[in-house]
Amino acid sequence: MTTRLAQGAVRASHTLRAFARSRTLAFASLATLLSCCSAPVAHAINTSASSNGYGMFVDLNALNVVNLDVGPLPVGVNGVAPAPYANSDTVLNVNVSTSVPVVATATATAGSVTATAASNVNGGVGSRTTSASGGVVGAGINAVTLPVLPPGITLLGINGTLSSTAQIAGDFGSLTATGTTTIQSLGLTISGIPVNLSAYVNVPIAPNTSVNLAALGIANASLILNEQVVAGDQSSIAVNAFHLNVNVANSIVAQVILGHSQAQMTAVAIPEPATVGMATVGMVGAVAAARRRTRRGA
Repeated sequence: MTTRLAQGAVRASHTLRAFARSRTLAFASLATLLSCCSAPVAHAINTSASSNGYGMFVDLNALNVVNLDVGPLPVGVNGVAPAPYANSDTVLNVNVSTSVPVVATATATAGSVTATAASNVNGGVGSRTTSASGGVVGAGINAVTLPVLPPGITLLGINGTLSSTAQIAGDFGSLTATGTTTIQSLGLTISGIPVNLSAYVNVPIAPNTSVNLAALGIANASLILNEQVVAGDQSSIAVNAFHLNVNVANSIVAQVILGHSQAQMTAVAIPEPATVGMATVGMVGAVAAARRRTRRGA
């Protein structure tokens, strides 16, 4: 009897040790798998990008009879990557006008209108940059009534020199969007009411700065300086240095954008090959341990 008890104790001890080893192997395999899944990627690839810019866009109607459409100018300054690109254009001495005799006239002029679009995204690994800019020098946009006795009323008057930039830079998980607006000169008149914008000239301007036109008695109008629309993951940004919307019934309806730029970039993670291999080993070990426990149970 004593001998049988001793033999049973030995068998039980061996079973417990085997069970402990199988559990240890299973936990080790699972730990390896989890560590592989949570390990950081080795690198990433910026797979695509696009950007565009323009300096002037005008869509204007005065007194329901005079229409002025300009731009965007310059036309077609954009790019799509890969492969890398660097595009730019400048239009000099812009002069567009239209009028209805004895009623009103509308004009858009500029000394120069410029835009750029660039990216070094080439499908390779590492940090990349995509950018654009748009600007105008000496802009003059005017809609004026032409009564029998001049000078008439300035329904809309804009003059200025300003520009914007938009940029996306970085790698997967660390993209950063930045936008800037620079205003060297700026004047505005709506329905004969002057708007003092001197406080925004040659100073840093916070993103999405709204000018209170209603306080001046100008209804149904909005003006945003350094307008920025940024994606939550910082993968895209659009910037307008000057964005005016006006809808004064039976007088002036207009949308004017000066200094537009937009950039977008997409990046994807590339796993480390060794990490993939370790994850496979961990999975195989966990499955093998589970099968051994199943056979013993049977």
